[in-house]
Amino acid sequence: MTVNEIVYSNKEEYINFLSQLVQTDTQVIGHGVLGGKEKAGQEIIKQKLMDLGFEIDEFLVEDEKIKKFPGANLGHDNRDRPNIVGILKGTGGGKSLILNGHIDTMPFGDRDKWSNDPFLGQVQGDVLYGLGSTDMKASLAAMILAAQVIKTSGIRLKGDLIIQSVVDEEGGGNGTLACVERGYTADAAIVGEPTQLHIQPAHMGFLFHEIVVEGHSLHSSQLWEGVNAIDKAIKIYQSLKDLEHRWLMTEKHPLLPGPTINLGEIEGGIAGSVVPGSCTLKTCLHYQPKQNEAYEQTRERVNSQVLGVIESVINGDKWLKAHPPQVHVYQEGYPFETPITHSLVQEMKSVIEGVLHKEAVIEGMPAGCDARILSGFGNIPTVIVGCGDPRQCHCVDESVSVSQFLSLIEIYVNFIISWCDILVNDFK
Repeated sequence: MTVNEIVYSNKEEYINFLSQLVQTDTQVIGHGVLGGKEKAGQEIIKQKLMDLGFEIDEFLVEDEKIKKFPGANLGHDNRDRPNIVGILKGTGGGKSLILNGHIDTMPFGDRDKWSNDPFLGQVQGDVLYGLGSTDMKASLAAMILAAQVIKTSGIRLKGDLIIQSVVDEEGGGNGTLACVERGYTADAAIVGEPTQLHIQPAHMGFLFHEIVVEGHSLHSSQLWEGVNAIDKAIKIYQSLKDLEHRWLMTEKHPLLPGPTINLGEIEGGIAGSVVPGSCTLKTCLHYQPKQNEAYEQTRERVNSQVLGVIESVINGDKWLKAHPPQVHVYQEGYPFETPITHSLVQEMKSVIEGVLHKEAVIEGMPAGCDARILSGFGNIPTVIVGCGDPRQCHCVDESVSVSQFLSLIEIYVNFIISWCDILVNDFK
């Protein structure tokens, strides 16, 4: 039987496995700061991998071990939230591969806005509905089911296959950081974030800035005697938007959009009749990787430009110069890029075109994900390939295409066989 025949003859079993994962509550709480419910899902993953003969490594995220990584999100409640890593040792002589996916989901939010139970996990037509279906339980399930196809077909891989089901991705990537810290490495890695079966060998970096501006508060009837902190904060924000505009004109990347700065939160003042004495801005900046420049250097260059623009505003304002705003980065992630010419990208392109019978799409991810960790800290060539539409992430009535899910299993199987190599090829 071909891979395609095996997948479609077992599709009900595969869909049921995905449904089981979606029906299991694995929400993070407070972006991981207050913990998460991943363990129930990890028990399902662990048992499945054990049934397939994988060696199991189960371990918790530990702040003391991951704090050495820039951008580590410390202070999360890591209790009862284990990573599950399955290792299938090859016979030798082949290339190793990591398949990385996260089991955690964002909270479902307002239940009344959902058409059905967020944990429905049922199929209607070609669509399976439920929280985490696209982000990213379908791709995680496809990774494990691809291994099942290989194992049950009696195929022996030459290279090692490592499947990482990680926690706290929605909290900033601590689960994958813990895997890198533990020493897991390979000749290549695939992250299964939803890409609609497109190949994404690059994604943006991000910097979250908090800017706290001081004013002088008093009754608005005497406003000329005070200093409006919101007015001063807006001057800074406008200068950052000018910087964004310059970047959009000058910073070009073949796979990624231009850099952007979003003002996501603004807090200041206590009443319309009071000149605000303080104002806090929280921004999110997305920036591109730069060829022939280390991720750390790119980050420092971009951050220095932001600080330089703010400093220019301060120097041109008597009040701000005497009362300089407090600026700090409170969350961040490096960009990443694997060259399109790399054998990993080209081999994945060949596999996808063989499965889908059309030209593979190669593009960049405008957001960020754990690929940056495997690439930047693990020094592992990495691509992002998964099923599902990213517009379904973090939204009401989240869903995933069943046909994409099944195609992804086939893609993963063929790529594993191609990349890791096998002793005997049973597929004609």
